[in-house]
Amino acid sequence: MSKIPAADRTLRLLMAMAEIGQPVSAGRLAQKLGIPRSSCYQLLEVLAGQGFALHFEQDKKWGLGLAAWELGSAYKRHDRLERLATPVLNQLVDDLGQIANLVGHLGVLDGTDVLYLVEKRPVRSLKLVTDVGVRLPAQLTASGRAMLSHLEPKQLQASFRGRDLATRTKIGPTNITELERILEMERRQGYSLEVDEVTMGYASVGVAIVDHLGHPMAGLAVTLQSRVLEKLELALLTEVLIQSAKDLSRKFGHHE
Repeated sequence: MSKIPAADRTLRLLMAMAEIGQPVSAGRLAQKLGIPRSSCYQLLEVLAGQGFALHFEQDKKWGLGLAAWELGSAYKRHDRLERLATPVLNQLVDDLGQIANLVGHLGVLDGTDVLYLVEKRPVRSLKLVTDVGVRLPAQLTASGRAMLSHLEPKQLQASFRGRDLATRTKIGPTNITELERILEMERRQGYSLEVDEVTMGYASVGVAIVDHLGHPMAGLAVTLQSRVLEKLELALLTEVLIQSAKDLSRKFGHHE
């Protein structure tokens, strides 16, 4: 049994409304869920107050609200993003893999973390902490900082102001002032670079994929051993990454 019955009932109620697919009475929902009608009304009113449900008073029925549809749209955006980015990431890793053993990533911002959606690993892969579904502090990762560099200052302040920023290897920004200084530099150079900040001995280069408004949708990055990075032409590596991100950004309506 759930330790939070109200949360369990709320989620079940939303799933029932989605399954039915059209406005429905509170009585039918209560019967479907096996809960008192009064409890169902209370949950529906809370959901309506947050925009997740709509009350059609004339019909005495309830339907999903705009907030619920926005959640579904967010999932669909990720789905489209993954479908469009995966072949680009595969090609990127295949091409760059001819000169270095590396891993490619596609991640999105989730609060102050990066959530990895896609990872392309070669047959002889590196041993990394990243993987699909893994979260890491955005300020330490190349893909995360590439996205953070596209945020408005107020957005960045709201997320990081007054916080001591965690490090993994004792390398990396520890407060927002240090982070802003790094982001300003990386914004000017057009890409983000972290060396030994996530894992000692490894480095990552990242760029942002942006939408038609210039907002960061995702971060595209490659990770390789730090000693290998020193032997490569960084300009060539970043040029390929930047062009790939620009091509993907155009597919989401961005025009420079």
